[in-house]
Order: sequence, then C-alpha cells, then structure tokens
Amino acid sequence: MNLLTRIAIPLLAVALAAGCRESPDAQFDRAQASYAARDFEAARIAVSAALRDEPTNRDMLALLARIQLNLGDADAADGALRRLMATGAKGPEIRIMLAELALLRKQPDEALKLAASSTSTDSWRIRAGAYLQLGEQDKAADAFEQGMAAGNDIRLATDYARFRLQADDAPGAAAIYQRMQAMAPDAYETQVLAGDLAVARGQTQDAITAYRTVTRNFPGRIAPYLALASQLDLQGKVDAAMAEVEKAEKLGSGNVDVQTLKIQLLSEKGEWQKIRDALQGQEGDLEPGSGLGMTYAEALLRLGHPEQARVLFARAVLVLPGNPYAAMMLGEAQLATGDAASAWATLRPLAESTLADARLLELAEKAARASGDPEADRLRDRLQPQRLKAVQALVGQGQAALIRQDWNAAIPIYERLLGAGPDPEVLKRLAFASSKAGRGDAAIGYADRALAMQPANAEYLHMAGLVRLNAGKDLPEALRYLQAAATADPRNADMQADLAKAKAVAG
Repeated sequence: MNLLTRIAIPLLAVALAAGCRESPDAQFDRAQASYAARDFEAARIAVSAALRDEPTNRDMLALLARIQLNLGDADAADGALRRLMATGAKGPEIRIMLAELALLRKQPDEALKLAASSTSTDSWRIRAGAYLQLGEQDKAADAFEQGMAAGNDIRLATDYARFRLQADDAPGAAAIYQRMQAMAPDAYETQVLAGDLAVARGQTQDAITAYRTVTRNFPGRIAPYLALASQLDLQGKVDAAMAEVEKAEKLGSGNVDVQTLKIQLLSEKGEWQKIRDALQGQEGDLEPGSGLGMTYAEALLRLGHPEQARVLFARAVLVLPGNPYAAMMLGEAQLATGDAASAWATLRPLAESTLADARLLELAEKAARASGDPEADRLRDRLQPQRLKAVQALVGQGQAALIRQDWNAAIPIYERLLGAGPDPEVLKRLAFASSKAGRGDAAIGYADRALAMQPANAEYLHMAGLVRLNAGKDLPEALRYLQAAATADPRNADMQADLAKAKAVAG
C-alpha cells in the first residue's frame, strides 16, 4: 500500500462518519420527542449530543435544564441553568426553573419567593411542594387545587394524587386519576397511578395487572418492575417477583432500590450465603436498622455467626426502638449466643401481645424455658395448633381490613382480640382504625390506654398525638406527644411528617 493510499483510507473513514452523524437539529428534535414522551434519560443524551455542536443554543440549554429538573438532579440542573443564563436568557420561565431548583435543594421559602409572580400550573406545583416541605398541608392542598383549576398538567396532577394517597385519601386520588386519564391516558404517570391506587385499596391482583401494563409499555423504567415484584411477593410468588427484579437489575445494576428488594427476596428464599456474598464488602456502609443491614445480620445468624448478628441487631434496636422485627431478631441472636436471660428480657414484651405469631412465640418459649421462667408453659399453651390457628385467623382478618382501609370492619375484629387481655399493640390498631372511621373520642381513649402501658414507647406516643391531631382536639397535647415520639425515633419519616403537620396547625 503506497503512502497516498494509506492517507486516503482514514480520510474516507472520517468523511463517511461525518456523513452518518446526526445533525444538531435532528438530535434536538429527538430530544424533544423523548422529553414529550417523559423519557428523560433518552432526552438528556440526545440534547447533550446536540449541545456539543451548539454549546450556546438557548433552546437546547433550556430543554437540558428542564430535563435535569425532571430527573431530580439539582447539581446538573444548576449547571444547565448557569449556562443558559450566561447566554443572556431571562424571564418568567427562568424564574420558575430556579424555583424548582430551590425546591430540589430543600429551600421552600426561596422557591415560594421565585414562584410568587406566576400563575402557571408549574408555579402552583412548586408552591404545593414548598408548602409540603414546610409542613403546611392545608396550604399545599389549596395550591394543588388552584393548579388543577389553572389547566391540565400531568406533573402537577401526579404530585397531587400522591399527596392524596399519602393522606390515605384513595377516593381523592381516584378523582385526580380520572382527570389524568382524560388528559393523558397513555402517559407513564397515569398508568403507574392505576397500580398505586390498586395498592392503596388492597387490590393486589389489580395492581399486578396495572404494573404489568406499565412494564410492557415502558420497558426502560426501573420503578414499575420493582412495584410489580413487590405485589407478586405479597401473593407469595417469590420466584416470579425475583424475575421482575432481575429485569430491573439489567436496567440499573447499581440501583439501591433494586438491590434492597433483591436481597429481601433472597432472604425469603433462605439463600443466606448469596446475601452474605452480595453484601460482604459493604458492611461498613450498611446503616444500622436499614433493610439491607438487618437482612445481612440475619444472614450472619443463619450461617452460624450469632455474635456478629447480635451486635448488628443491637445497633438496629437502638435506632429503631419500636421495630418488632429488630427486637425479635436481637432476641434470637441472644438466644443463639447462649444468653437466654437477655433473650427472654428482649422477647417477653413482644410475646405478651395477642398479635404475636408462631415464630415469635416459639422463640419466646425457648428463651423462657432456658431461663427457668414458668411463663414458658403459658407460651406452650398458646402454641397449641387449634388455639394458634384461631387467633392468627382473626389477626389476619384485622390486618386485611386495615390494608383495604375498611375501618368499620377492622374495629370489631380488634375489639375481639382485645378480649384476650390488655394489649398495647391491639389498642394502637383500634385507635388508628377508630380515628380513620371518624370516632375521635374512642380513638383517643384507645391510644391513651396503650400509652399508659408503655409511656416511653415512640409508637404509642405517636398514636396518642396523631389521633388528637386528626380529631382536632387538645392540639397542645397532640403536639407534645408528637414531639416526644419524633425525639424518641428521629429517623421515622411518618413521625417527622405528622409533627410538621401539627406545628403548622398549631401556628
């Protein structure tokens, strides 16, 4: 090959590559189409490619900023907005994007200030989000309503529906869903909400059907696969659930939610060595009390390392003082290390509940018997198959009623369970169901009886405050109880949210 030929071939390759490459306009068109389809990752890749050739194109930079805001990436959105404003761009759209950036950075006052002069649906959505961060639920609801009146906006409607679901207002969320179906029936958010509504109503099979539709229509999204897997798991279809998690894993192997659900399913299958192998290099990063942390601790226990498991579960109990699983597993680890007295002290309060299941009762009986406590005989009586089956059937009925939010059905079931004797856990459920059914005085009575039995328990402090807040009665006392609960269990998001709501109501 002569010198001229050697030069000509690379030049021809460059020319061919240049001829095949998409123009910036074509890449931008593709980015806009992906953005309209709510496929933000594909839109980000396409517009970033277009910007390589036109780095100061305002329209492209504005789209990139909107994409990053939708992805929830505050730093990347900030960078895109800086580049956009460096071109001289300004005006209402920039202020709204800056307001959303402030919201992502948990700066609600700044977000409200920046959105104040706008009446667009985006501005109402941002206001609602800011009020939620401030704990002002009523103002958030009003902002959502004004936004819905201002026009059709799928993001605002989605956020409003989630707000209603978190407030246990499934009918309210369903009304918003009907409007979403009218405005964008094929949208990802609309189809996902169909599944979420079914979950809220306790309709597991309907949720599975809805999430399967989403995974078929939007195969590149991780969340629907995980939602589907969770519902399959509820039906006891662990292998089917694992298959969906593995599909999600192919889309994002480093996703924490994917890993967490996969580890949970492995624990249900009893594949403890796989769990240990998967998490062994991450021990230092596992937070005490996290799902991954406690599953890893259980894997150690099952694989014959009870002392290590005991240390991890002891840490979990410290950060999750009201978590029955953490306490039960600590008791089992203590028993496995030969410390029957400590195990019995840990397990006894749990076993005293009428709601205790067979596994807990068996552990408690072993600990009591090894400690020489005569209570072991009473626990053995409770484990008699016929008696246990009858009690557990009633417990299952009560739990099912709570899941489907049939409060008036749940109340008599838990009243029957209370007939076995004073039980703070049963009283807590009675308080919750009564509060949801609008029986405020009864709810307060049940909650106070539970708290009287265990005055330092964060769960019972929380319930005593929550039922007062829901009933609109004795708000100073409600605030005091909720503050005490949030202090006792500072990592509990529900307690922190209810405290913020109480503060907003109290002014």
